[in-house]
Amino acid sequence: MLDNPTITSLLGLLVERPLHLYAVSQELPRRLDASGLSVGRGSVRNLLVRLGDIGWVELGGPDSIDDVATYRITEEGLAELRNRVRSQVQDTSPDHDHFVQAVAYIGLFDTQEACLLLRRRRERLTTRLTDVTREHARALDSGQPWTHLAEVDYALSQTAAAIAWLDRTIDRLQR
Repeated sequence: MLDNPTITSLLGLLVERPLHLYAVSQELPRRLDASGLSVGRGSVRNLLVRLGDIGWVELGGPDSIDDVATYRITEEGLAELRNRVRSQVQDTSPDHDHFVQAVAYIGLFDTQEACLLLRRRRERLTTRLTDVTREHARALDSGQPWTHLAEVDYALSQTAAAIAWLDRTIDRLQR
């Protein structure tokens, strides 16, 4: 359960403010849509209980607005969120790309560390772009029709766009 990518968004949501179960159940699916993930209300409850068991969140007393107990992130939970964001921002594995989910919380870090994490991702993507471009060119040179490699061409365009976004973002952070 602790490998569940939903945990990053759940902890991130609780960094913003303590929330009761219903509010988490309403907001979390909206956040996960951007990452292509989904979660049901029962799963949210189970995740919160499990995260409470290991000390990453705690159930606090009723808030003053609607007299309902709220979940709060703990110091251990904040440390875990930072570790997850660091890892997910730098991970360029196509099988586990949770970058959109992780970059939403890049503000947890000071500018220097945020730029370092983004640069590491950029370096990995640049290496991949170079390698795949070389293989793509080899395949075309060997007579493979472009239509048989259209998905590779698309992936190369996406990677180049991601690198350009990283460059702009790093520049913006540094300014």
